[in-house]
Amino acid sequence: MRNKIFKFTIFILLVFIAINFQLPVNAEALNDKSVYAVPDTTSTQLQELLDYNKYGGYDLTVYIPAGEYTLNKELRIYSNTTIIADKDAKLMKNHQKGAMIANDLSKDKGGYNTTKNITIDGGVWDSSRIATKGKGTESLRFIHATNVTIKNAVICNVPENSHLVTFAGVRNGTVDNCTLFGYKGSNFKEAIQIDIVHNNVVVPSMQSDVLKYDDLACDGITIKNSEIYNYPRAIGSHTSIKGVFHKNIKITGNNLHDIDEAAIKAYNYVNLEVSNNKISNVGIGVLAYTFITNQAQHYLPALKTTKKEPLPATYNIVIKNNQFYQMKQIDSKGAPLWGDAIRTIGIKSRPLTGVTITNNTINHADRYGMFLQGSPGCTISENTIRQTTNSGIYIIGGSDYSEVLNNNLTRTGAYGTEAGGIGLSTSKDVTIEDNMITSPGKSGIFLYSDSKSGTISNNSIQSAGVNAIALYDNSDEALITNNTITAYRKRGIFINNTSSAILTYNTITGTSELNSEDAIHINGEIGNLNNFILKENTIQTANRYGIYVSNAPKSYIGSNTIIDTVKQAIYLDSGSNETKIYYNTITNAGFIENSKMGIAVSGSKKVLLYGNYYSL
Repeated sequence: MRNKIFKFTIFILLVFIAINFQLPVNAEALNDKSVYAVPDTTSTQLQELLDYNKYGGYDLTVYIPAGEYTLNKELRIYSNTTIIADKDAKLMKNHQKGAMIANDLSKDKGGYNTTKNITIDGGVWDSSRIATKGKGTESLRFIHATNVTIKNAVICNVPENSHLVTFAGVRNGTVDNCTLFGYKGSNFKEAIQIDIVHNNVVVPSMQSDVLKYDDLACDGITIKNSEIYNYPRAIGSHTSIKGVFHKNIKITGNNLHDIDEAAIKAYNYVNLEVSNNKISNVGIGVLAYTFITNQAQHYLPALKTTKKEPLPATYNIVIKNNQFYQMKQIDSKGAPLWGDAIRTIGIKSRPLTGVTITNNTINHADRYGMFLQGSPGCTISENTIRQTTNSGIYIIGGSDYSEVLNNNLTRTGAYGTEAGGIGLSTSKDVTIEDNMITSPGKSGIFLYSDSKSGTISNNSIQSAGVNAIALYDNSDEALITNNTITAYRKRGIFINNTSSAILTYNTITGTSELNSEDAIHINGEIGNLNNFILKENTIQTANRYGIYVSNAPKSYIGSNTIIDTVKQAIYLDSGSNETKIYYNTITNAGFIENSKMGIAVSGSKKVLLYGNYYSL
């Protein structure tokens, strides 16, 4: 009896320990095993070394010393296998079917766990012997795998339509401290491709007869500390599947240069970080998008068995601390294309929400520094942008509720063009605040095409090619406040075909050397009830009017300080009935024309003037 009670007590104790301390049950311990290649080992012999782990059971390390190795067939690597190759071990591809090395898929059932825990450390993986053959393939290919690391390797010289590394349906894949280069061909392909296991066209494989295509995306890919050059694209994806998203992608600390098109091409990525990279001499630096114009070829229906995800509430894309230099436009069927450092694209049905772009440096772009489209709720802050042919920052296509904060822009937009500093089109409720803009080609800040309810505040704009701040085409209800404007060429603030705005506490200083015209010039929208408030602005040196207003009934012009204007300090033109002009302080108005008229009204009725102070 005592023995039974004792055994029962021990049983209860073991159950308690197992539950509370989660002890492993039937855990299989792997035996460490090391095997060694010798110089001139054949690909068959290398496969024999890898086959030590064909049935599992080992934590296998394969050592490949310096020397040259000819690969006449695709090598297969199994779970829990590490290859450590000397930096002078040259593995030369000599076949056109399959990759140089791929994970084993003989027991594939889909999902991330077909193969796991693979490391390739070192070696030169070179396809130059077949680079001119014109048949696409990969150097390193991993499908349906977890914990794949490629580090300290050189991977290079592939034929057209090839990738150097492919991750398809991989969880926790890493490329670290690698050098990737060399592509023979004109079709755009990625050096490192991040792909979805959709079909044998999207993800071809020598093992496609046993591969279960399941629309599995990648999750947890890190590309870091690597150099990629002389390739059409460096990193990314050119195909996506409806309702499927790559997640948790980190691209950091890389040097991406001399890339024909996109350095980074992120198609339907969620939780993407692009940080601390140097990107130079490329067609486009970072392209993040949910939509592309030729999407019929690249945005494919999901498989019938795929459980599709809804569109994310936020894509959470962070682009920070990168350096961009020399973004170049490329030829696309005889027309120029790209030339931007950062480009985002969404559409109304698939908006690219939640983009943060911060603390990047952009020098020399053939087109835009940043061009965001269909990207609501984005934040652009603390960036430095210099010398762009088109505008420094351009936000269009329903990128509502975005913020542009604390950026420094110099010489953005070629003089004589429509380009300038920061521009909006068809984007509402955008805040543009605390930016410094110097020598923009046309306007420092400009709003077009129904970009309503914008806030433009605390910006410093110097030496604008035409207007420092401009509103066009029904960009109504803007608040323009506390901005400092100096040395503009034509107008400090220009508003045209717009029905309402509030202008307060702005300081606008022209210069006689540039013949700066009106400090504030407003042409309201004809036929609408336009209402403008111009209050407590400070204006000095205008080579025409201090304030010019037309087609703006029931407006208020009050408590402004206006000094040194060639013509009237305030000129109220036709269509501005029932406007109030109160408590303005005017000094030296009309001092060249000797008109000595501080305020003039023409073609407007029931205008009230009260409490204005003149020192003529």
